[in-house]
Amino acid sequence: MTLLSQDLFRERIPVAVPDELAARVRALRRARREARTRASRVRRVLLAPTASRDTDAHVSKQHR
Repeated sequence: MTLLSQDLFRERIPVAVPDELAARVRALRRARREARTRASRVRRVLLAPTASRDTDAHVSKQHR
């Protein structure tokens, strides 16, 4: 015999909730992975070595 409270509890939790939760978790993990990738790329660009001004001036004089 099931009690009325047990029937209500079953009705409040739809079957699709685990699927929706799994989809949310996947979306959050994807967003976190993409954010790490973007941060890594930005860091790489910011820390990349740059040519000195003398080298740039020398190259521009050659192309005149």
